[in-house]
Amino acid sequence: LPGSMGYQEDHEKENKSPIMRKDAEASSSLAKVVSNDALTKVRPKTPARVTPLTIPSSMSSPLSPTTADVFQLPPHISAVPTNINLTRNMFSTLSLTPPFSPHVPPPFFPHVPPPPAWQRPPHSDSGVTAVVEQEGYISLRLRHAVVLDISANQAIRLTNNLKNSSMSLSACTTQMALVHPKGRILQYGPRVEVQTEDDVSVKNAKVYPRGISFTANNMALVYLLDEAGARSTSDMFHDLYATQIFDTLFMESCQREGQAVPTCIRLLDKARYWRTEAGVDCWVIGHVFIQQTEDGLVTVERELQQGDTFVLKTSPSNGKVRFDSRFVQMTASLGDESHMFLRSGDRRLHYSGQTKVFTVRNAGHSAGFDEEGELRI
Repeated sequence: LPGSMGYQEDHEKENKSPIMRKDAEASSSLAKVVSNDALTKVRPKTPARVTPLTIPSSMSSPLSPTTADVFQLPPHISAVPTNINLTRNMFSTLSLTPPFSPHVPPPFFPHVPPPPAWQRPPHSDSGVTAVVEQEGYISLRLRHAVVLDISANQAIRLTNNLKNSSMSLSACTTQMALVHPKGRILQYGPRVEVQTEDDVSVKNAKVYPRGISFTANNMALVYLLDEAGARSTSDMFHDLYATQIFDTLFMESCQREGQAVPTCIRLLDKARYWRTEAGVDCWVIGHVFIQQTEDGLVTVERELQQGDTFVLKTSPSNGKVRFDSRFVQMTASLGDESHMFLRSGDRRLHYSGQTKVFTVRNAGHSAGFDEEGELRI
């Protein structure tokens, strides 16, 4: 703008979002959520004084036509022929349709070769695809948004994208992770941890050879249920909601040598597929047997040389998941019967997604938390 027209604006905003912290390992009372109130400071705008526009007195007639300069064409422009027919003939030889001028190269479209055989769908009619990922595992994308990942050393990750549930089994089969809308479970060796969150409290439990220890974030003590009954104790629990435990477990289990991708390619080349008379799609990849029914239910079985069998099931229609092994059995579901259940020997844990009741049982004794989150023995 001419003159000294302008304005000054001084506007400061300070936003501080609530900070949520979760420790990787929670003590008996578990980590509490710490939050700060949002603070907002606004300084009102102060309009600057605008100096009025003035015309110098020396310019009596600034737009007078008598003082305007006369525009002259440069000599090289005036040399252009003025004959309209001659100008038309100069441009008549330029073609605006293909083929283009030889000085302008045609658009470049790189040739994309077809994918190799190991990347093509094993059954194109079902919409199933199988690819080898760069990280070194086979990704079998089944119907109903179910994805099964198998590493070169036979680690398994089963993901149900429609119901937000996942399971992972390590290559050595001694570690397992389950993520479900009703809770999370992590097995490492002879120990199994369970964590559930609802509007009442955050509940944790650990199943191990000694018994079952459990607590909640609204409790000051940790309790142990063993053959002698229930009593207070001290124990530590992992925060299973701090990370995606099923992804971490699977990626840490993947074979990290440079032969992982070639091994997966060989496994996929030797994979077998067939469909039963009942309409069940079946695959065999290495030592892993996969089945998917017409309604989307997926069953994955891995059999060890010793004869042990591990079974993982997930349903995209009702959200049920199941894991079975000789050491532990787990189930979880959604809907009117939403729950989470775990059994290992004579130790059991049951959580109801409807009533929020959390119960553990061991050697004929039971304890837990009721609908209001209070201790019940």
